[in-house]
Amino acid sequence: MARFLEKVRTAMREAEDIRTVQEMPVSARPIVTYVEDVYTWNQLEGYLTTTMTDYGRPIVYLTSDPDDPRFSERDALMSTFLVRDRLAKFLPALDSPVFFTTMPDLDTFHVKRPKRSTCVYAFHSLNSTHMTYRRGAFDAYDVFFCVGPYHERELAARFSDIGKEGYDLIQVGYYKLDRVSAAYRGFTKAHPDRTTVLIAPSWGPDNLLAIAGQAVIASVAAEGVHVVVRPHPAFFESVYPEGRDLVHRLAETFAATDNVEFETSIVSENSFMEADVMISDWSGASFEFALGTERPVLFVDVPRKAFNPQWEDLGITPFEDRMRGAVGRVLPVEDASQAGAAAAALIHDPGGYRDRIIAARAAELFNFGGAAAAGGAALDRLAP
Repeated sequence: MARFLEKVRTAMREAEDIRTVQEMPVSARPIVTYVEDVYTWNQLEGYLTTTMTDYGRPIVYLTSDPDDPRFSERDALMSTFLVRDRLAKFLPALDSPVFFTTMPDLDTFHVKRPKRSTCVYAFHSLNSTHMTYRRGAFDAYDVFFCVGPYHERELAARFSDIGKEGYDLIQVGYYKLDRVSAAYRGFTKAHPDRTTVLIAPSWGPDNLLAIAGQAVIASVAAEGVHVVVRPHPAFFESVYPEGRDLVHRLAETFAATDNVEFETSIVSENSFMEADVMISDWSGASFEFALGTERPVLFVDVPRKAFNPQWEDLGITPFEDRMRGAVGRVLPVEDASQAGAAAAALIHDPGGYRDRIIAARAAELFNFGGAAAAGGAALDRLAP
């Protein structure tokens, strides 16, 4: 009964919030942004804060999380509202000049784009557009905050193929990476004398934990280092229903191994900052780690995370494919039991990888350290 009543209260709250937004004059909501979860704030904060602080633009912030911390924060220029179960009905009728989001697949499924808004997409990953995303995931957007020249090339090629015109590719960069870099520079390790290896896979049926998790964890733990296993949030969500049980089984297997820790929440970034090396698969977070902290990654070569089975048709090698050798080492999946030794080798040669990582970052990304300013200026230009 308590759960039912809470659901009713949330539905009523959502209905009231939608009504409030709809009744606001358009001049009070020139920029509407939508986030699917609390983690998205880390992707957008810099852009939105710059837009408000430097340009005085009001922001309407829509979230699908009833417990989003933005509800408890007061800002004269930001209004936060709950839009969840009625998103598909609400969004097409939105008439704000700018709709800003990190949600791909607009118009692909049941959530359709607002026809009277300029739809602006900010990438929530450093990954390329055509392998780990579904085919056509970006076709409905008008403006893109491109992370680097590779996004420009990929989107231009895709839109040429489908005859799309009138889009705008803006050279913004990646605010989340700037945030990681700044946080790492100001971070003091709680355990400076301890070597930490972070195992942080992507999600989906062929992820690192599913294919070789036990072998990798055991191999690294045998090196005597501190091991943190940090699954992607999707392991505990409906998009990957097998994930929760998989993590539970592995945690039980290593329950008696003192130097292995399972971290099932990514709210804290401490393990991300403490780690001397990351072990991953095709996760976009691996490049945030490498390019943001200038430390190497060991990539276990499990099957590609390819939600677009036709990704090769574009004729462009994906960023995450090209970059693995630049920021670390690729370990064949059949050698997963050697992950500990491979990780140790990366830890013992951080300087060599650091130079390569810095060079790759300079070549591949726009505006490192300045994405917030570039994105905020772009939003101001787009709004009337």
